[in-house]
Amino acid sequence: MDGLVELFLFCGALYYIFNWRANNMVDVLSTRLQEVYAQWEARTEMATTETLDSGSRLSYDGLRRAGQQYQKRKTQSREQARKVRDNNLYRIKESEPVAPTPPPKIVPFLNRCCGQCNPSSTNTLVSSAQKHYQTTGTNILLVDPGPSLVSKIFCHIANVYAFKKYDYPRVTQTVLTDERLKEAIKQAADESVKDDGVTVLEALAKAEERARTILAQMQSSLSDALLRLTAWTLYKVLPCFIQSAVVQPIQIDMLKKANDCGLPLIFLPLHRSHLDYVMISFILLSNDIRNPLIAAGDNLKIPFFGWLLSGLGAFYIKRRIDPVLGRKDMLYRAVLHTYLVESLRAGHNIEFFIEGGRTRTGKPCMPKVGILSVILDAYMDGTIDDALIVPVSMNYERLVDGNFVREQLGQPKKMETFGTAISALWSTLMGNYGIVKVDFSQPFSLREMLKSLQAQQNKLTVQSAASRPLKSTVSSSSLYGTDVVSEEYRQLVDCIAKHVIHDCAKSTPIMSTNVVAFLLLNKFRDGCTLDRLVESFDSIRQELEWSQRNIAFCGESIDIINHALDILGPGLVKQQRQEVTDTVEGQAIRNEVIVAIRPVSILPNVIELSYYSNSMLVHYVLDSVVVTALYGSLHSQINDPQAIANNNITVFQDTLLEKALKVCDILKYEFIFCRPCQDLETLLIETINNLTTTSIITLKEEAYTEEELWSRRYARNLDDSSDEEYAVTNRTKKIEYKLNLDTECSRRMEFLHTLLRPFVDTYTMSAFALRKLVGRSLTERDLLYEVLAEIKTGLDRGIVNYGESLCVDPIKNSFKLFEKWEVLECHPQENVKIYYLKEEYDNDKAANQIYESIATFKWTRNID
Repeated sequence: MDGLVELFLFCGALYYIFNWRANNMVDVLSTRLQEVYAQWEARTEMATTETLDSGSRLSYDGLRRAGQQYQKRKTQSREQARKVRDNNLYRIKESEPVAPTPPPKIVPFLNRCCGQCNPSSTNTLVSSAQKHYQTTGTNILLVDPGPSLVSKIFCHIANVYAFKKYDYPRVTQTVLTDERLKEAIKQAADESVKDDGVTVLEALAKAEERARTILAQMQSSLSDALLRLTAWTLYKVLPCFIQSAVVQPIQIDMLKKANDCGLPLIFLPLHRSHLDYVMISFILLSNDIRNPLIAAGDNLKIPFFGWLLSGLGAFYIKRRIDPVLGRKDMLYRAVLHTYLVESLRAGHNIEFFIEGGRTRTGKPCMPKVGILSVILDAYMDGTIDDALIVPVSMNYERLVDGNFVREQLGQPKKMETFGTAISALWSTLMGNYGIVKVDFSQPFSLREMLKSLQAQQNKLTVQSAASRPLKSTVSSSSLYGTDVVSEEYRQLVDCIAKHVIHDCAKSTPIMSTNVVAFLLLNKFRDGCTLDRLVESFDSIRQELEWSQRNIAFCGESIDIINHALDILGPGLVKQQRQEVTDTVEGQAIRNEVIVAIRPVSILPNVIELSYYSNSMLVHYVLDSVVVTALYGSLHSQINDPQAIANNNITVFQDTLLEKALKVCDILKYEFIFCRPCQDLETLLIETINNLTTTSIITLKEEAYTEEELWSRRYARNLDDSSDEEYAVTNRTKKIEYKLNLDTECSRRMEFLHTLLRPFVDTYTMSAFALRKLVGRSLTERDLLYEVLAEIKTGLDRGIVNYGESLCVDPIKNSFKLFEKWEVLECHPQENVKIYYLKEEYDNDKAANQIYESIATFKWTRNID
């Protein structure tokens, strides 16, 4: 009887638990059910025997004993449960809080396009089953041998033979007969008549011949046969220096669907290596997707290799389109513009690198929007109905092209030649470059993106004139047109480009070498043990997984780190085995061998190591901005021993936000902090709130009077935006944070501040060098060398703490910033930029103010 009662109670509990905790308790409950059933069956047998012996009924004494035993067991169970509960509560109160484990790694199957700018595109080209599922990446260097004996023996030949064949039409004649090009030829002839004094017929003939020459040197000779031959060669060559080339199969399925839409595909990859376009074309060809025409610099037009790249789809653009600085070559621009438009009309896909050239620092560059504006022209004048933009991000465990150290130290770039190409190819084949991973983001509609951005612009525009519908103008492109460019048009093109770069940067695969270099430079610059590196690696890995970043490694952390150290090599990271002896009262009691790992933080090695580290910056840049602003806001308080002793260092949110926006303004040519459709101030406030969860800062108080609280509640019910802005401003000013001075929090602050410190140092020394321009002017190269000399002096004196601050690209970006601030004036003269200070800044005091406005963010505890 008691067995039946217990079974009944257990079944009721089972029903309740299955409704609330089924996922966690299935195995336990199944086991318990079997035990109870076994006990019930045994007791049933005993009861049956007793019943039979007593005349088919249970005695009164038996029932009473069964009830007493049931009550006793119930009381014991309650007491045991109470002890367990009390013990758990005690441990929760007394133990350290444990960080919650990250959710299972369920990341989107691809990098989804922006839901705000492309709401319709987010639901296209993918099935509902694919939206939240990611398969394991596939190594495209491996080929399925197939069922037949021939395909097994000649698997690569059989695979290449099975590729889908496409026709790639030439557009030479349609370009030369285009009315826009004829108008440009006539315009060039008129200028030649004025400048050279020739006849109109001679000028026209000369301009037409030049247009034909430009087109012949520019156009691609994309060939299906050459693509297949190159694919077979790559199957043989790539495994010599690459362990694997990984791509997601469901991303390929998505591209196949996009390829069948009938719209041109515009591939926009970030540019790291010359291998980028080779890998993309190889992937598309091996998956039966039409190969694109690829924009390439004419510096690659070298013997044999230039012909080969042209046959693979490259069309060549001059590195400097205008031969004379400040004077546009309208004929060249017209040929390029017409060639692109006619290629789109003929059904070609297009690929170009939105950054222009390869990144020299490892982080994304600012966009070059010339070709993108031409594609936008083609849509707006009706040449194409729409286009699908395909952002592409790829990364390498080790850069195949070598490094850019010479260029970052101010030395001129070596031009590519046949000899250097052969030498580079040979050294590449002899190297080990680890893994390559390519990610194709979800294609989005150019038409939809334009409409969304126009709606956002019109919503933010107060003046009625700025809200006019967008119209195509002759000057719409930076490649072709008059000197007058629609500002609205320029902003739209720039927004699309920055949107793509921001999304590509966030979705770029994170390699093991990126994480290891990032930790060594920013956390363990003085070296660490392998155990500490593994511990920090696990922490960073957990953060990235929690944020659902694109991690391109898996397995045990110690194995991943050892692999990364082998790829980086002894030139960038030193490993030393050291014997440590523990002593007690002078007696050695234990000898232990540890592995000490130290980055090579001397020039020029540290510049190359920072290339790999900088790939991680985009994931921590806003945190670093806020912490840098925190130092700038609390500069005097942190240096005050009394404030530190009282543990009462506070800052208001409006002050911190203002400083953070200032940091973003300083570094706006280094990073794209948010999408154009996002509000930077809102993101910074969210970042500040996130820092409170890590206890770096804590919310102190919100001091409001009853009247203020009533006003805020009343303001929420008003539609007037000015009242809402007043409520937000009032709320922001009242929020106060307290700085946490605990050791762990201080270390985290130093780590985050160190991320941007090399850039802050570079900009600070560049601002300091402005004094060299007081009362004089310098060419860009001379001013650049002046800044480099200042940084070298700062490194020798200990004023500059990071060797990677000695870098040309940030220095050039600082010049752009000072131009934007209207501090510097640039005047082109004979293809040379001449810099001089504007009149109001042409004195030591004004130049020093610019220096101090940046230097306030370079303070670091125990360093300065």
